[in-house]
This record gives sequence, structure tokens and C-alpha cells, in this order.
Amino acid sequence: MPLRVLCSLVLAGLSLTSVARADALSDLRATLGRLQPVQPLAATLSVTSTVHDGDDASKTTHAQLQVSLTSDGDGLHVGYSPALLRRSAQEAAVNAKNKDAPTPIEDLLGKLSPVSLQPMVDFAPVLLRQIDGDKLASQRDEVHDGKPAHLLLFDVPLPASASKQMTIKKYTGQVRVWLGADGVPLEVQNVVLVKGRKLLISIEVNTTTSYKLETMGSRLVVLSRRTEESHSVFGSGGSSVTDAVLTPLPAVPAGAAG
Repeated sequence: MPLRVLCSLVLAGLSLTSVARADALSDLRATLGRLQPVQPLAATLSVTSTVHDGDDASKTTHAQLQVSLTSDGDGLHVGYSPALLRRSAQEAAVNAKNKDAPTPIEDLLGKLSPVSLQPMVDFAPVLLRQIDGDKLASQRDEVHDGKPAHLLLFDVPLPASASKQMTIKKYTGQVRVWLGADGVPLEVQNVVLVKGRKLLISIEVNTTTSYKLETMGSRLVVLSRRTEESHSVFGSGGSSVTDAVLTPLPAVPAGAAG
């Protein structure tokens, strides 16, 4: 085969790959743009957390709680039961007398901000922001949870502010998106690994967050979210695992209340 023809075939293949990647990204953005929270949604959110402080098993804490969520035209409403608030207050009272006493419920409640809860009931705009500016590094067909899926792998650039805070030795940032046959995301996984040094202190942070997704009506919701985090600073480390499970409640027909 003449060299000129071979080069033409290679360039054509590269061009088709670029077009395929652009089409996959455009299709994902279009799909996410269509997933709007038109219908109201009511659900309960169950959250569990396990935190390990170094190698001392006695410093391991567990927490479990449940809140109610309502997403509608008036925004996001979060409900905390009186029993949950009492548990948090009791922890705070004990901690006020003994600063070494753990406050796992209070700590977990502190993580349940609107920024953390809103994506559970409306994930499409969050994913749009996540992939904005990221590079589509690769894509492939594979089996996901026993069904055919298409995986998009994005490389996430290192934030400029990170290199100003410490010397970066190693960095990995990825967003993995599994798409179903209809092009709707089935699962998203965010992975961040940072190893660096500040002065003489070595620092390592590793975080993986997985989102299991499903469409409900016209909105994309997170049925479960799992965050695994580990860190080490100057040889002293810790880790945590936090799971959040969303249970949608049956819709109440208009006029049924009262």
C-alpha cells in the first residue's frame, strides 16, 4: 500500500474518532439539558457514616440518620424530625462537658447542606457543570450491572489554586459516566488523588464518590451516593465512608390532600 494512502487512512481514522467523541459529548449535554425537574418530588434520605481517626479503633465513630426532602416549584425543603434534633442536642451537651466526646450525629448533620442535598433530587445540572471544561479522554462500550452501557472517561484538570497551596507530586482527577442504551446516565464516579508536600509535611488525599442514577418523570435523581475518603498528613491518617440512599415517596394526586 502506498505511504500516501496509508497516511490518508490513519488521518481519516483519527478524524472519525474525534467526531465520535464530539458527538458523544454533545449527545450527553443535550440529554442532560432535557432532564428538568418539572414534577414535584418527595423522598426520604437515609445517611450513614463511618469515620476512622488513624489506626486507633477506639476513635472510630458511626452515625446514622434520616431526613425528608421535598423538591418543587418553591425550591428544596429539608425536614428534620424532633427525635433527630434531640439526639444532636444530647451529643452537643455531652461534648460541652467533655471535649473529647464524639459528636457523630452533629458532624453528619453539618455535611447535609443544600449544596450536598440538592444534587440528590436534581443531578442533571450538576453533571453538566462537572464535565464543563473537562477533556473527554476516552470512551468504550462495556457491561454495567449486567446490561450494555457506554463509558465516557473525562480528565479533570488540577485547580490552579492547588499548586499554590503545596508542591504537587502526583495528581489524578477523573469523571466516569456510564450511559444506558437511551443515552441517559446510569452512574457517575468522581475520583481525585492528590499527593504533595508543603514545607516538610507530606500530604495525600484520595476521594472517590459514586452516584447511582435513575430518571423519575423528567428529572435525574441520585438513588444512592457513596463517598470514600482517605487522607494522610505527615504520616498520620484517617478515612471515612458516607452512604446516602434516596427513597422516593409515592406522588400524592392533586386534590387528594385534605
